[in-house]
Amino acid sequence: MTDKILQMFFDIDRWTKAIEKGVFKDIRKDQLILLTDEHTRVKIADAMLKGKYEISPPHTAQIPKDNGEFRTVYVNEPIDRIILSIANDLLFDLMPELVHPTCKSYQTGIGCGKVVTEISHKIANTANNGFLGWKSDLSKYFDSVPLKYIDEEFDKVEAKYGHSALIDVLRKYYHSDLYFDEENNLQSAYQSLKQGCPVASWLADVILYDLDQELSQMDGDYKRYSDDMLFAGEDYEKAMNVLKRRLAEKSMKLNPKKVEYLTADKWFKFLGFSIKGSMISLSSSRVKTFQKEIEARTIRSPNTTLVKAVNAVNRYLYKGDGEFSWATQILPVCNVRRDINELNNFVMDCLRAVETGKHKIGGLGYVKTKQDGCIVRGRGRNVKANREKTSNNIPGYLTIGCMQNAMLTGRAVYNTLVASL
Repeated sequence: MTDKILQMFFDIDRWTKAIEKGVFKDIRKDQLILLTDEHTRVKIADAMLKGKYEISPPHTAQIPKDNGEFRTVYVNEPIDRIILSIANDLLFDLMPELVHPTCKSYQTGIGCGKVVTEISHKIANTANNGFLGWKSDLSKYFDSVPLKYIDEEFDKVEAKYGHSALIDVLRKYYHSDLYFDEENNLQSAYQSLKQGCPVASWLADVILYDLDQELSQMDGDYKRYSDDMLFAGEDYEKAMNVLKRRLAEKSMKLNPKKVEYLTADKWFKFLGFSIKGSMISLSSSRVKTFQKEIEARTIRSPNTTLVKAVNAVNRYLYKGDGEFSWATQILPVCNVRRDINELNNFVMDCLRAVETGKHKIGGLGYVKTKQDGCIVRGRGRNVKANREKTSNNIPGYLTIGCMQNAMLTGRAVYNTLVASL
């Protein structure tokens, strides 16, 4: 096989890794076992080399957004998902030079929390005269990239490694407009990056390289996470003009509702967090989600008991799937202890309400102009009485502040406490 890219694509270690990922993504075991068979992979490789292998049309799904609207995503068949996942990881490995250092999305070891922490440190050390910069969001980025720019990125890969049957498969897939709608009817429409397809991650990172490069050379700090961008520094006005010009050149544009100029005296939201100088807390949407998830496991769970509610809350907050949980995503990043305490008080009031049967305990809110935090608590009429009737300590529950202290001491300390729950 002289196809260098295809040789690397069929490396057994890549397939083993992808199959392990598939287990966690609920792909059926019999389908995964099929891919462990060498004869199956040989058949796929042979079909690719003969130009006979095709990725099936994806199925659409509507995912609700925080603003009440819906985002269309494209879901591939299980085997196609594995193949596209391997292709996506391979493209990142083969072409690291196409991902600008200021672009932080979809890369191993770089999460939203790390990006937000970097931004907070930069802003805290930025002298300002009122305005810090801006944050923005591309309008329908995954749906609006013209096909020629997708082809150009595949061209760059083949210019470096030679023609590849794998790139042919990907090109054919992206040139196809076919998809199945939610009623499973075959439809035709341009899908651009096909959000939900694994390779869309690589394309979303590399297509705006020239924009990333130009903005990174200006006086300020620039970060991009997929279609979310932030610039803080002296050249923020010039940077906005460059952003609009570069997007127009590619027939793309900003979402005007998502352009926000940042000031030193107000919290602003970015990547699910809220930032104000050196302080980091939760975004308003995450606060709402937190309240909903805790209530679902406590006061809105029919016939639950305190023991059951505590176990359910611990699973959500601390145990998660064994590796990731609410706490592992949030506690290393959020540093506003006042807000952490507000969240914890809400959890404990929900648990007390389960014990007493008095459920009017208020909720959580978000205020972007508060100086010492952004999370506020609405007090329900049963809160005071519930606290007086119950113990200060709830058996089996460790406070969020306690778990944050443990995590900041070391992950092993945190894991030990989680194992004790």
